[in-house]
Amino acid sequence: MLDNIAFHYAKLKNGHLAAVANQQIVGLVEAASRLGMPLRATSLHELIAAGAPAQAEAKALVYAALEQRVACTDYDSRRLQTPLGQVKRNIFCIGKNYAEHAAEIAAKLDTGTGVPEHPVVFTKATNTLIGPHEEIPLHAGVTEKIDYEGELAIVIGQRGRDIAPAQAWQYVFGYSCFNDVSARDLQHRHMQWHLGKSLDGFAPMGPVVTPTYGQPLAGDIELTCAVNGEVRQRATLDLMVFDVPTIIATLSRGITLEPGDVIATGTPAGVGMGFTPSKFLQPGDMVEVSIDGTLPLENCLARE
Repeated sequence: MLDNIAFHYAKLKNGHLAAVANQQIVGLVEAASRLGMPLRATSLHELIAAGAPAQAEAKALVYAALEQRVACTDYDSRRLQTPLGQVKRNIFCIGKNYAEHAAEIAAKLDTGTGVPEHPVVFTKATNTLIGPHEEIPLHAGVTEKIDYEGELAIVIGQRGRDIAPAQAWQYVFGYSCFNDVSARDLQHRHMQWHLGKSLDGFAPMGPVVTPTYGQPLAGDIELTCAVNGEVRQRATLDLMVFDVPTIIATLSRGITLEPGDVIATGTPAGVGMGFTPSKFLQPGDMVEVSIDGTLPLENCLARE
């Protein structure tokens, strides 16, 4: 029986909607055609916008395809691109959202504890998004201090404004691994974060989006980030200064959140800048972001 297996949504290299379950990638467009079953969306953006009935049909299609071994291939994240393909507007990001990370940055800058009283919000431009195994560009001549930041990304599932914290999870479609790559020298030079965060290719995300069905993620879910196999960051979600409901409530005050919006919820301690001496990424370094319950994201910094 497959009725209770966990599955994740993905996007094939050809742009078609897919799912990952039981170590299989299921091409949903092909499966719908071959099985004669309904599929109201060919992309994740379309599926999110289509709502619960379309998502239930897609889930039924996944199970049928797995049972009949139709449109299935062995899982390999290299077969996938970033699950949303593109974002329609800037990625919302939260800064200094783990106390130990705020402290490590404050110690480097000699600015006190650094723990904010309210969520610190910035954005990454739409040109930043890349998928699993895509190279993070070096941007030689632009930056010399490229840093990693493993994060939990939340994907909004329905339109909403002035969302109350108690209802926030009902507006979430799912979650994914995210790397808030940062050019620290640009970040410091310009006295704000947008330029240092928004270079092309500085937002690896994926390889999948794992649906949450309106349920909150457990506080003991662990996030890790490793560089060349060395775990640099490790924290559970309950260590966030501002939890997901607070973040959604804050962002939606007077601002309408749209289906498919991405929110990066902040990074734990252990970024390269926080070490003495600093451990910025070097050409060819492999960064892996892992979060319990979803699939890990791997990207290398380009060699040239």
